[in-house]
Amino acid sequence: MRLAHFPVALVVGMLLGEAALSAPPAAQISVDLETALQWTLTSNPDLVAMRRDLGVSAAAIAVARRFPMSLNPTVSMDVRPWTFEHDSGAGSQRLGTQVSVSWMQPLEFGHRTGYRTAIARADYSQAQWNIQQAELLTLVESYRLHQTALYRGEKLHVARQLAGFNAQLVQTVRRQMEAGQVSASELVLAEVENQSMRQILQTAEQEYADAVAAMRRQIGIPDYAASMVPVGPLRVPEGLAGGDEQAWMQVALDSHPEINAAKARVAASHASVCLARAERIPIPAVGPVYENDESGTSFYGIGLSTPVPALNTGRTLVHQQEMVHRRDLVALEQTRVRTITRLRADMAKWGQIRSLVEPIEASTREIQAQVEKMERLYAAGQSDLLKLLSVRQRLIEAESARLDMVWQTTQAYADLLAATGGVPLLGELTPSSELPTK
Repeated sequence: MRLAHFPVALVVGMLLGEAALSAPPAAQISVDLETALQWTLTSNPDLVAMRRDLGVSAAAIAVARRFPMSLNPTVSMDVRPWTFEHDSGAGSQRLGTQVSVSWMQPLEFGHRTGYRTAIARADYSQAQWNIQQAELLTLVESYRLHQTALYRGEKLHVARQLAGFNAQLVQTVRRQMEAGQVSASELVLAEVENQSMRQILQTAEQEYADAVAAMRRQIGIPDYAASMVPVGPLRVPEGLAGGDEQAWMQVALDSHPEINAAKARVAASHASVCLARAERIPIPAVGPVYENDESGTSFYGIGLSTPVPALNTGRTLVHQQEMVHRRDLVALEQTRVRTITRLRADMAKWGQIRSLVEPIEASTREIQAQVEKMERLYAAGQSDLLKLLSVRQRLIEAESARLDMVWQTTQAYADLLAATGGVPLLGELTPSSELPTK
């Protein structure tokens, strides 16, 4: 399984659907949810930099497989060509050259190389899972920001519609006042409501601009950071397909990147304990020795040297590594506990929010019908402006509450995806769009 594609499955069957794309201005680049996730995966600066850790960890495995440089043989040569013997009667007498040569090969015991390789492999596995976790969280954040930008766009659309309605209403009331059908106070009321709605519209425009900017920063493509605009439907996610809470918890415990990274840390610390114990075994050096003294006598033999663990037996290092291993075991267990807690809490939150969506949508539709009825009554002269503005205000609040609830479902769904580790979305996605060319 290619790690670069595992979290991309957030797009498959859960985050994505049929995109109802709108036509943006020519100077802008439309970015639907699938495109936003694909570009985030390939262009987010943090992910691009973090993936380099995998090459470093792979190189560390190759290093660990080799014997350390300390096990290279040592050649020692001692040549003394100027050797003199003191003679009290005749002075000094020069003797033959003294030569001493030795070749010492250190011998490693205790499977140290195997333990070092195990540590490097565990570090490589941890790097894989850390990258996968970063990809998952980055994609979930891109999903949040894309949906938030759509949500702000929908609220801006509602504000524009209502601003247009109020502006038209002012014109209508002004004509009615000129015809003597309404009083000047109703025109003042309509003007105040129109100015208030224009302020709301300006606030909605600013919030939309902030949301779009956050999405652009998350994707991380400098060339299009000023031109990308989100497109697509803002809707309630479909949720996890199949399986009960217990089944999803087991899936998360088995496959969540954070848990697997913790398992890799445990494996590395266990191998470090074994290596520390092996390091207590001294590394002797043995090899042939040749010597030719000043009288021309040659000596052949075998030399042996070994450290004596008298001042430092290595016991404290073993104890330290054992403490590290125990710490990693506790961290692994607490990671499992945190995953279960988060998953249960997020599933409960998801279920609660989903249960509130339909009543709010039904209530909004009912208010919309009542507002349309009130508009017909007002047009027929059977209702006054104050009542029309009042029901229109209720519609604004109802539509805002509906959009808030839909947005809350997308955020709760993002929490649920992060809690499950993206496992429900396991799969690969072939990119469907290229980066636009200028």
